[in-house]
Amino acid sequence: MSVSRLRLRLAAGFALAFAVGSGFLATGALAFLTRESTRRFDANLDGVGRGLLAALIREHDEAPDSSLRFVSDEVVAEWPANGDAFLILDNTGAVVASRDPDRMRARVMAGIPATSTTRFNIDRDGSDLRARLIDSTIVTDATSPLARRAVRIVVFGSTEGIEADTELLGIAIVLAVPVILLASLLVGYLLAGRALAPVRQLSADIANIAPTDLSRRVAPQHGEGELGVLAAEFDALLVRLSNAQQRNRQFVREAAHQIRTPLTLVLGEAGLALDTAPPAGVAEVDADAKRLRAALTRIRTAAEQMRRRVDELFLLAEARAGEVVRLEQRVELDGLVLECTDLMRARAAMTGHTLAIGEAEPVIVLGHAALLQEALLELIENACRHGVPSAPVTVACRAVTGRQAAVLEVRSDGAALSDAITRGQPEHEHDGAHGTAPDRGMGLSIVRWVASSHHGRVEVVHDAPATGASSQVGQNAVRLILPTIHGA
Repeated sequence: MSVSRLRLRLAAGFALAFAVGSGFLATGALAFLTRESTRRFDANLDGVGRGLLAALIREHDEAPDSSLRFVSDEVVAEWPANGDAFLILDNTGAVVASRDPDRMRARVMAGIPATSTTRFNIDRDGSDLRARLIDSTIVTDATSPLARRAVRIVVFGSTEGIEADTELLGIAIVLAVPVILLASLLVGYLLAGRALAPVRQLSADIANIAPTDLSRRVAPQHGEGELGVLAAEFDALLVRLSNAQQRNRQFVREAAHQIRTPLTLVLGEAGLALDTAPPAGVAEVDADAKRLRAALTRIRTAAEQMRRRVDELFLLAEARAGEVVRLEQRVELDGLVLECTDLMRARAAMTGHTLAIGEAEPVIVLGHAALLQEALLELIENACRHGVPSAPVTVACRAVTGRQAAVLEVRSDGAALSDAITRGQPEHEHDGAHGTAPDRGMGLSIVRWVASSHHGRVEVVHDAPATGASSQVGQNAVRLILPTIHGA
């Protein structure tokens, strides 16, 4: 299955948008988790500091005469071993008691800022510490200034856990980015395929419209959305094409009628003049009559050829316009061979040929009698035009392949037909023997159209002469192959 560029572009856009959104979300989540972890860490330090101060006040109230060191030692001794780290300082800044499992006392003391602040960070030797500073006064007798004792509590802890978790989460996000991008690209490609399914259906509906059936419409089954608008525009285009096709067909019919009328008049006048030519007897009159008869004969021949060209052009115009041929008549091909041979005997004699009927097997096809007659006449005309003069042209019909198909065949002697003739393309030479333009490919173009309209085909076969034969001229066979009526 080929990869759709449009689906790839849509999927890439989806993946990019998803990646950008995910990036903002991941960055926000990382910042939130970092801030929330720091807040909880500070809250824990605050809790430890308030608990120590409450314990100092309680111990001091129980032994008001005891020193601050004694009271602090009692508090440290009773404090649970849960990993808390803190320092208790007197009013001179000396440490009177501490709990320092990681031996960070010196670093903390060196990092206490001179300005009054409640929280501070210590960064030394690659290890970060965060501390909470609580300054308070322990009062045992409100009336005695000597009963007031200043105390400073420093609660601290390492932020390595928070930093490690943050770093690990960042690495996970970075590693997940390409996976997310590829997954979103794949999902986007699949979703784009589903989104473009109506477009593919519209393309299939358009492809199913044959040139000969412009009455079909695609808009009703595609709703009123964007595709519906596109389908409606295409339907409007079909209407314009159908109207143009009808105008072209009407023009061809009118043009053919206008050309046929004067040709019929010329033929009638020429025939009448030939029928009423003066009798022979007087030498001068006899010479004039011969010249007149020869001129009228040429005029009639040219008019007949022109009428035939008009008919050919009309049929070719119908073929190229995609005209539908109704196949409703039972056509007996052996009778068609006899009829066309009789019609073309005079034409064959003019080109120096004789017509012969070969095998004429009774066979019936379902088709259009006039078009099949025109096709066989074209094949005989083609043989007379391109065959060797004085050589016979043989017309035959027979059933083949178990009577499932019938063949109309015209054989003539001559060199292999040129590609221009066999493909129905125009030639550029002139027929010097008769002074008329050659077939120019219209004949076989029409025959091919008639064959395809009857679900058949045209074959052109050249039988080369045997090796050592005195003549180098072979034999051409042009065959019109048609399906027969079942059992005929």
